Amino acid sequence: MAESGVRRASRAQDAVRLLFLLDHCGAPHGDDQAGQEPQVAVAVIRGQKRLQALDFWLRNPDYLADELLNQVEAGKVDDTVWALERAGALLEGDEPEISRYPMLRWRFGAWEALDDALGLLYAHGLIDIVAVGEPPVKVDRWDYYLLPAGRDLAGELRTTASDLAWYDERAAVVLAVAGQSSGSQLKALQYAQAEYERTVWKASISGITDRVRQRLAQITEQRAGASR
Repeated sequence: MAESGVRRASRAQDAVRLLFLLDHCGAPHGDDQAGQEPQVAVAVIRGQKRLQALDFWLRNPDYLADELLNQVEAGKVDDTVWALERAGALLEGDEPEISRYPMLRWRFGAWEALDDALGLLYAHGLIDIVAVGEPPVKVDRWDYYLLPAGRDLAGELRTTASDLAWYDERAAVVLAVAGQSSGSQLKALQYAQAEYERTVWKASISGITDRVRQRLAQITEQRAGASR
């Protein structure tokens, strides 16, 4: 049961968010595929675990900013200035609260039923969803394919719907952080956050904005001191 008072996105908001995630974070998909894979797909996110992990970062800017800082300190980013600027933007003012949509913690981490939103995208011919394994007896994972119409709509929204710009911009940052790592790899990164890991089952994962702001200030100060 969902917690009372927890902010929830509408079905349409969920659908737009997932559309931008597929557009940015989906691996390129060619036309030489076989089996059940749609021949016309332009991108794919393989596995619901990866989709849920990507969605968690898009919905929780403080956790996304902290992972950017993790990668800065580990020397894994090509453009440190860009990464610190993006982390600052994610934490600026009321941004973490305005654009946060909490997720519940389940057995394998942050999770939310996305069937309604995915069904909306599917019904409009924007995506395809393929069961991998031996359906209906055994489904190993679900793969999510962005179709040409979905990419076209994402491009149209990018240029005509300014109120949706933050979805698009943040999905690009999510890609920079996640790359094409598997869902299990991304979940491991998220579980490394103490607040995430210690959240009890079926409770909302709490925010970490204040801690990450302090960390950003410390890193920025250290870099400024090193350059003097």
